[in-house]
Amino acid sequence: MTNLLNLKNDEGEIHLNDERMILTSSSIFGTLRKDLIETIGFERMKFFLIRYGWNIGVKDAKKALKGDLSSVKEILKQGPILHMLQGYTKVKTTKLELSMVNQVDVDSVKVEGVWVNSYEAEEHITQTGIAKRPVCYTLTGYASGFYSTVCGHEVIFKESACKGAGQAECRYEGKSIHLWGREIQDEVNYYKTKPIVQELALTYEMLLEERNSLSKVMDIHNLLTEELISGRNLQSIMRMVYQKTKMPLLMENFHSNQVYHAGFDNGKATEVRNQLKLKWENGPDTLETGSIVTDGIKLLYAPITLQNQIYGYCAFALSNRIEGKTNLEINQMILERVSMACSLFLLNEKNSFEALERVKGLFLEQILNGEFASREEIINKSMYLDTSLDHPFTIVLLSYQNPSTQKVENDYFIQQKIIEEIYSFFKKRNQVVLTALRDGNIVLLIPLRPENESQSLTYLNQECINHLYAVFGGYHFKMGISTISNELERADEVLQEALTALRMNEGHRNIIKFEEVDLLSILMHTGSTPAVLQKAEKMMGPLLLKEDPKMNELLKTLYVFLQCGGNLESSMKALNISMSGLRYRIKRLEELLACQIRNPKSAFQLYASLETLLNAKMITIS
Repeated sequence: MTNLLNLKNDEGEIHLNDERMILTSSSIFGTLRKDLIETIGFERMKFFLIRYGWNIGVKDAKKALKGDLSSVKEILKQGPILHMLQGYTKVKTTKLELSMVNQVDVDSVKVEGVWVNSYEAEEHITQTGIAKRPVCYTLTGYASGFYSTVCGHEVIFKESACKGAGQAECRYEGKSIHLWGREIQDEVNYYKTKPIVQELALTYEMLLEERNSLSKVMDIHNLLTEELISGRNLQSIMRMVYQKTKMPLLMENFHSNQVYHAGFDNGKATEVRNQLKLKWENGPDTLETGSIVTDGIKLLYAPITLQNQIYGYCAFALSNRIEGKTNLEINQMILERVSMACSLFLLNEKNSFEALERVKGLFLEQILNGEFASREEIINKSMYLDTSLDHPFTIVLLSYQNPSTQKVENDYFIQQKIIEEIYSFFKKRNQVVLTALRDGNIVLLIPLRPENESQSLTYLNQECINHLYAVFGGYHFKMGISTISNELERADEVLQEALTALRMNEGHRNIIKFEEVDLLSILMHTGSTPAVLQKAEKMMGPLLLKEDPKMNELLKTLYVFLQCGGNLESSMKALNISMSGLRYRIKRLEELLACQIRNPKSAFQLYASLETLLNAKMITIS
């Protein structure tokens, strides 16, 4: 074949197989390829190069058929040789199967091989980088044109691997079109010629359709902006989008567990919501726009994000008539703008809430600090915050603790999240609440309106704690509840009641009310602890000799006697001893303690001392 190459240097001509050729750099072809992508787009560039390769392959095949080769297989082998001779690539055919009819006509063909050093793959990487799919379009076009011409029927080649797409080598496969089936359907379209007028008309129609679609997107975008500026709610936004698109739309706010929809009946909306809920629960933490098909309906969804957190989603229900890549992309653009509008709405709502809560928190701080002259002044000020305090109220002090030490969290952020959840909880129950922070705890001032008097305050607060446990897994919550008061000017004293109740809650209970705390416990928890312990030790001094077992017996006798109110009969039965034995012990106690234990004043001090030492775990009575 090299003998077919004729260099006529004096005449400035190069001939190959009696046809004039031109010699040019492969990089020029790479530049042309890049320009075509930038000018007419990747898909049309692919069409252009496949047709270009096809025409070269057809020409070379016609010349090969005029030769004196004896068999179809020998003729087919000329294609790779001519391809290599022209510098396109080195061809290694690894498989070639022919099925003949009457030893003359080709019924079917299968061929596989490798293109080594493909100029097309090299230039694509040089000009545009690694591609996402195979890129040797002139090579596949050439092979398809050559084989189709020689075999007398359409034979289509495609790449199964390509160096231009990052694979180790360029692998090709060619088969008669009737052997491919649906697998090659998309590739076949690139081999169909279209008149330039038809191409221009099609391009114009596509541009017109895209312009109209983008115009539709911008119209909806502008309407969404108007809805937000006008202060419309999310349901109004859903209704407007449905009227414009005629596609059922659903939006869910995870934060408040609210659902808005338009175009669905309630039953279908619930069904769609459940399907998307499963998707969200089983999917990754961050989801991009996507789609699922359920019960014959395609759901296109987009997340609603706020400060890098997913707050909910929007979803279109696409009918069967909405098909095609362009329509899907347009609907996705519309949905993403709806999602963005919902994000802006929620951000504005969140900022408004935080601003109002800051003002309410400052107002509650002023009340607790006694900065108002009278109850009437406080009530008048509360009207400006849409929070009437002209009712009896109670104060709740909430403490929270995260026992996990594996994760350091922003305490202020957690406080704000807890306050948001508390506000949301009480808002759903039509209950006003003011919140503030004191010494790491959250203060709640709850006005008791007549319409809510039938609801148990303890039950309401227990429900609130249950809600917080559900949202903040791993945290521990406790509440101290004050008495009900009508004196706002004494709110700080009411807060002290809630604080005392909270401090008394050392057991496993979530809630304790101030009414449940006894006077002695208050004395022990609110006094000077070291001084109280010192006094208690001095009072009990002789009985604290642990090495003497008789002292522990006397200690128990004293405790039971005082608990029984000094009643000899009750004490005798509780201790299961005789009357004479009890009298002896009482006499011994009075000698050791140097006081009359049946004297009310002495009895009170002795009992307080015993309780103090028990709470401090300095003694045990069994």
